[in-house]
Amino acid sequence: MKVEGGATDMELATFLIKHINDPCEDLDGNNIRDFYIREAKRALLAFNDDEARRLLETTIDKYKD
Repeated sequence: MKVEGGATDMELATFLIKHINDPCEDLDGNNIRDFYIREAKRALLAFNDDEARRLLETTIDKYKD
């Protein structure tokens, strides 16, 4: 899969993994990891690269409730 702007599955996976592992904070100081996890799950639906999918799923699994 190539997303808007030309990112590959692996590029998108590494972007999301970085933000899941080290999330930004909202204006109240709360991290927004849950937002990135939701976006990652949505992105996985369109991934064709099995390795990118595995890496992203592994990262999501680390932060399951």
